[in-house]
Amino acid sequence: MSPHRGALAWFEIHVRDVTKAAEFYGTVFGWTFDPLGDADESLDGYLVITLANGEGAGGGLARTATPDEPAGRASSVLYLQVDDIPRTVELALSAGAAVHRPLMDIGGGHGLCAIIRDPDGNHVGLWSS
Repeated sequence: MSPHRGALAWFEIHVRDVTKAAEFYGTVFGWTFDPLGDADESLDGYLVITLANGEGAGGGLARTATPDEPAGRASSVLYLQVDDIPRTVELALSAGAAVHRPLMDIGGGHGLCAIIRDPDGNHVGLWSS
């Protein structure tokens, strides 16, 4: 399959502490992480995400560029598919998240969604059919 113009190519979750963020996302979604490798020094600490099934996620955890640069960019939301939104919200809360938007039926047979805020304030959408 060839790449499509406008398709998601990669995503980054910007955080203050990649180790703590890896613990959070590992707990909630079962992700594992690998260092980027021979990355430019500005990407020190960058972790590439592997899904619980061993497939690449097409994304990574990036340390904010400077200590005073804000993390938790709330202007965009990536929705991640989960099997059980209430259970995933419970895991997220126990790992330090907060609920931003509680479980709701999208309507029209489009499924269910909720939005949590990770410990850095990033909005993370949860979606289930």
